[in-house]
Amino acid sequence: MARVKWWCLAAVLLVLSGCGQGSQLVRISTDPPGGTVFYNEKVMGETPLDVVVEQKSGDYNYYSFRVVKENYKPVEKVFKELFYYQKIRDIIPDKLHFVLEERKRFPIAISSEPSGAAISLNGEMLGKTPFTTIVEEAAGKPRVFNFVADMQGYRQEMIVLREFLPKDDGKVFIFPDNLHFDLKIK
Repeated sequence: MARVKWWCLAAVLLVLSGCGQGSQLVRISTDPPGGTVFYNEKVMGETPLDVVVEQKSGDYNYYSFRVVKENYKPVEKVFKELFYYQKIRDIIPDKLHFVLEERKRFPIAISSEPSGAAISLNGEMLGKTPFTTIVEEAAGKPRVFNFVADMQGYRQEMIVLREFLPKDDGKVFIFPDNLHFDLKIK
């Protein structure tokens, strides 16, 4: 919080002194509030927040603002100098607002016959059957889910789920409501 106050004070002093030609005070907000703001991959703080952006030296620079919040999809806005003579105030607006979209959550009921099998997902122990786990929607490339059931005296069983991006025919990946393992005696 002290860093934010310092940046605000610096911005006000620059504007009042008339030397602020190479900087821009940007007020960043999100819906819902509390998103972590990254400016050019450097953490700036949580929204709402004011950030002083300095003009970079050179031509055709990029200025990137990314917001992340737990259980929400990350969002990013990138601004680029299109002409060598552009000033930072011509490129970046004084207010940026990000609307954060909540990640979808998919409950999956996991059972086995016999019950009490230890279930792991991609090598991480989840629990013993029967139970329900939550899988969150991912941002980015598709994932592979290796569910493994293990129980003493029984053969290990695996169910693999492979996410995929929407197909050209409109088909989308849908997480199943339940997974069931029929364990076989060794």
